[in-house]
Amino acid sequence: MLAFQIALGGPLCYTGRVDLSTVANLATALTVLSAVVFGVIEMRRARCEREERAAFVAVQAILTSEWMKSMIVVHSIPDGSSTAAIEADLRVLDAAHSVGVILEGLGYSVYARIVPLRVVADLVGGTVRLAWRKLRPYVEDERRRSGSQKTFEWFQWLATQLERHSPGKTNLQRGAHEAYQDWKP
Repeated sequence: MLAFQIALGGPLCYTGRVDLSTVANLATALTVLSAVVFGVIEMRRARCEREERAAFVAVQAILTSEWMKSMIVVHSIPDGSSTAAIEADLRVLDAAHSVGVILEGLGYSVYARIVPLRVVADLVGGTVRLAWRKLRPYVEDERRRSGSQKTFEWFQWLATQLERHSPGKTNLQRGAHEAYQDWKP
């Protein structure tokens, strides 16, 4: 008989026999452990699925003809353009508002962790940065005029987060066709 001494008491003996309650406790512990492992795996799968759905929704929101036309107009705004210059052309002003509203929603979606920043960075990171660079003077003037910092706050937040956390492999000098030329499926 193998005996162990417990720190506070007498001997603990192992007789080679396992009673039914020990087997039941072991089975319960294994069941709980299996459930925890399964739960963790399912949570990861659900998170990945949610990210994929969010990316799809983001693509759908952005790949509209209005978005494309508006972004082309915003891209054509000369750097450092004044608020007066943007407001003087109704087409430019409408495009600025359209792009700003869409990126405002996208920014909040990233903040709320609905859409991962990585997805936005890969999909439209450069576009967001460029749009913010072009529209920043207008947005800042609009905030001064209205006395509120709420104007396109999530758009600015998104551009800032992309600068801080997602420098990206592409930029204005190096496009995706170069950065990812060695990509394999």
